[in-house]
Amino acid sequence: MCPNEVFDSSILSHLDYTKSRVQYRDGLSPDNIPSDYVMRPLHKDDYSRSYCTLLTHLTKVGDVSRDMFEEQFDKMRDSGMHCILVLCHTPSNTIIGSATLLLEHKFIHSAANRGRIEDVVVHPDHQGKQFGKLLLDVLILLAEAKNCYKLSLDCNDKALPFYEKLSMEHQEGQRFMCIKFFD
Repeated sequence: MCPNEVFDSSILSHLDYTKSRVQYRDGLSPDNIPSDYVMRPLHKDDYSRSYCTLLTHLTKVGDVSRDMFEEQFDKMRDSGMHCILVLCHTPSNTIIGSATLLLEHKFIHSAANRGRIEDVVVHPDHQGKQFGKLLLDVLILLAEAKNCYKLSLDCNDKALPFYEKLSMEHQEGQRFMCIKFFD
């Protein structure tokens, strides 16, 4: 694995894109992305490609210096539990979309993994181009390749129809609970 990647990019070329659960328009698909975009793992130098600025379209980021970013990146890469997929707009050299697959290693289900989708965001200037759908489609295929027995996410009610289009289902009787230590 390249030390500049949060996860090994070679796995992306081995995914079976024929298993896609998504209908696209205008010829877009995981193996047919417009030529001015590149889908890949987060890179250590993506701090300079406005990655933290992109995340502000999702939530409060705070003051993250380059050193803080690189230290956190190293922890994520070294844990082997973070698959952060990004979409880079090559003409502007800017990260315009991102989604994260977190892996939780389990003893149950024959020592399989549980996957969680987190931090799905597409820059407002690039929304409506099916990029969120594309990132999630690839994360779903990646979760299967990473031996996940289950993949889940937390979302608000407004987002349910979007995730249902990706074959995700609301599980009756399941509730999300949390303790927030800070915003």
